[in-house]
Amino acid sequence: MAVLLGGAATFAYGQKTADDGKAIARLSVVSMRARPSHGAEQVSQALMGTEVDVLERRTEWSRVRTPDGYEGWIINHSLVFPSNRRMEQWRRAAKVMITAPYELHDADCRTDLVAGDVLELDGDSLRLPDGRMILHPRGATTPLDSLRARPFDPEALPHFAARYMGVPYLWGGLSSKGMDCSGLVRMAYAAQGRLLPRDAWQQAQTGREVSADSLQAGDLIFFGNRKTGRITHVAIYDRDGYYIHASQLVRRNSLDPKSPDYLPLHVIDRRRTTGF
Repeated sequence: MAVLLGGAATFAYGQKTADDGKAIARLSVVSMRARPSHGAEQVSQALMGTEVDVLERRTEWSRVRTPDGYEGWIINHSLVFPSNRRMEQWRRAAKVMITAPYELHDADCRTDLVAGDVLELDGDSLRLPDGRMILHPRGATTPLDSLRARPFDPEALPHFAARYMGVPYLWGGLSSKGMDCSGLVRMAYAAQGRLLPRDAWQQAQTGREVSADSLQAGDLIFFGNRKTGRITHVAIYDRDGYYIHASQLVRRNSLDPKSPDYLPLHVIDRRRTTGF
């Protein structure tokens, strides 16, 4: 589902070199590649408003590090490289996060927005990282400060994941346009203003271990290789033996071998975490 927004566009695309080696993702979903090439593997994504460290800048591509420590290459026209002054303004500004489960589109700015994007609040308008302005889509955003201040609700995690049932699997994906298993989990935590590492094996190092008979809604289940113990997949536990995960598409499956929704996946670990 897409919602059209209206608003005048003021394009101030500051492509100056960042004074302190910082950049901000300026598009709704920005691909991070393993190498500086469009044909390279997508290792992850950065959503609009994500502040990244610029580790190396070339003519067309920059190697960056995201807030969770993930590294990859992003093409430069997907980033804004602000001065120290502009970066400070960005950090101090009141911001909102897109929390609507559907994509939004602004015809004037020719931009789209997805859940997890962060924009500056400016009266009745929102300012994108590159300076473009759109009307504030009321009901589709949440103030970033209040999001972070809310008590963590683990039961909200499977509810969030269920909103994306049927969305296709995308390696490295972090949005409603497509996501991988750890991306879905990370999105669910981000919706509550919490951060988790990018990959499933990294997520398995957070929180505390729980037993099979004490699983609660919102716990994370990690699957993998029975012989080596290597973690290759993660899901969000729902209830009654069911979990939600991204495998071919976002779907619900069961841990019960007798269930028609059972998948023959080997459970490696179960964790309960609030993120960080």
